[in-house]
Amino acid sequence: MDRMDVEELLRLHAVDGARLDPAPPETGDRLTDDPWVRGRFRADAWRPCCVCGIDYRTSRVIDFPGYGPRWVDLCRDHSLAVRKPALPTMPATVEGAFEDIREVVAKLGLTMRPISHEEWLEMGRAARQRRDQ
Repeated sequence: MDRMDVEELLRLHAVDGARLDPAPPETGDRLTDDPWVRGRFRADAWRPCCVCGIDYRTSRVIDFPGYGPRWVDLCRDHSLAVRKPALPTMPATVEGAFEDIREVVAKLGLTMRPISHEEWLEMGRAARQRRDQ
């Protein structure tokens, strides 16, 4: 998936701002202090991606034209598509990131257990069930 900004991703997939949850008007340092906002980021607060519907828990606030501040919940792939690398030398794809992680793990002599997409989705379903109980 090519890199783009959030607004471009939402435009490309014709995401309707009316479908997105309203967000707090201020998104600075207050985000981590506000209990309502912290609840949005709880470990068991998995939400469907507003683009494809896959459960995930990355959220951000954008000022959606005509609707004001809105929560944009994205799955892993869509979140990575709009995330800029922290450094120019960082991998720009999930596969590149995994290659780097495997290299570091091997150098450290560690073992790692990648989680399959299906296991990840099951974790999301289980978290949603806990939340809805």
